Amino acid sequence: MNLLNLSSNVSAPLLGVLAAVLFGISALPAKRGLQFVNAETGCLITMATTWLVCLLLGPLWMRSEDWFTAGFWIFALAGLIHPYLSMYASLEALKRAGTTVASTLAATAPFFSTLGAVLFLQENLTIGVGLATIAIVAGVIVLTFDGHRLARIMRVALIFASIAAVIRGSTHVIGKWGLELLPNPFMATFVAFSVGMVCMTIFIRVRYGELPRSVPTNGIKHFFYSGLFIAFAIISMYGALMIGRVVVISPIIASYPVFTLLSVWILGAERVSRRLVAGVFMVTAGVVVIAMVGG
Repeated sequence: MNLLNLSSNVSAPLLGVLAAVLFGISALPAKRGLQFVNAETGCLITMATTWLVCLLLGPLWMRSEDWFTAGFWIFALAGLIHPYLSMYASLEALKRAGTTVASTLAATAPFFSTLGAVLFLQENLTIGVGLATIAIVAGVIVLTFDGHRLARIMRVALIFASIAAVIRGSTHVIGKWGLELLPNPFMATFVAFSVGMVCMTIFIRVRYGELPRSVPTNGIKHFFYSGLFIAFAIISMYGALMIGRVVVISPIIASYPVFTLLSVWILGAERVSRRLVAGVFMVTAGVVVIAMVGG
């Protein structure tokens, strides 16, 4: 079985939805893992898990010619900001402000990616896709915004979650550019996370003077689970960007907080409210419109 042929035969919006689902679910074990280890260690475990998944699947996707392309260096450089900086900023936002607050600011990522796609990739933004993007972002904010936590948003989320949003938005643009030169989402993930892992290891060593010698089992377990979801989410994201347009894929992926909250609701930690129903309806409508009009 060739995973490259399999991924290229799936529609871009469908891969985008798959990435959003996996990103959304990955926040649950990550949030629990932060009770046992710091954000840096959690990042390193998640990156190592994603890297290991790609390595184990290597015989199904790895091609010798991909190591000698310009796209290889694009993803190597991209690894300096994603997953290194974006994942660290996201986990710090989760730790300091909580899932709902962090997701509110992270939902603005499509605005940055859409702007970059129009300016640098010359992609066309239709009225339908533009309105659907606004609906998705607004729906996520309706779902996640809590007025009682406004002070925490101003103090914490505007720093960490906004950094993550800008980086994620730019990552979609850089990823699309790189995939035009290296049409292999598995290789793109493998290279970016290899660089990210090295950067995070150096960061931990410089900041703390040494690498963690004893990591709680619960921390490893939760971030390993999160890393499994992240691995296939990133691969799906790059697969969607490889065959689709940024202005279409980015807002679909930005709907991931919906799946986080739905997962929490299924587990019994979230009650069905009018806000939940309204937010899910807005996001779902936006994704459907983009899939039909833009896909």
